[in-house]
Amino acid sequence: MSGIRIKRAERADAERLHEALTQLSRELGDTHVASLDDILRHGFSDSPAFFALVASRQGDGRTLGVLLASPVFSTTRGGAGLYVSDLWVAGEARGASLGERLLAAAPDHAPKSWTVTFLKLAVYQDNPRARGFYERLGFRPREGETVFDLEEPELQNLRKRS
Repeated sequence: MSGIRIKRAERADAERLHEALTQLSRELGDTHVASLDDILRHGFSDSPAFFALVASRQGDGRTLGVLLASPVFSTTRGGAGLYVSDLWVAGEARGASLGERLLAAAPDHAPKSWTVTFLKLAVYQDNPRARGFYERLGFRPREGETVFDLEEPELQNLRKRS
């Protein structure tokens, strides 16, 4: 699909980024708790927790894809990486390699001082199409690794222990 521009999201893109991420949650059957204010505060502050890419069609500016990534550092890999928490491509753009293009562009949009040596992401077990997509690009499950989360109220309980 030609005529698509991929750029790093700016504050002015926050609303359409939020709309695309809301659509992703809807398509996956996920809850969507993040608000537009959350996107603005965590993505476009002095110390952002993530950066995002926006793919849009030249001419009409329609959002066709987004990628949201956060920094991660690995001592075992000796470098910085990107954790891709969200990747969405509009139905009309699927099958045209836009997801691949967004993933390929992500390291180039990381801070210049980083040496991005890897991309990391998680795939829902009940989403074999996504798993197949990532495997075709060369992503592999990290053997011997299990992802753990600590959320409220357990997070608050842990914080009280210090």
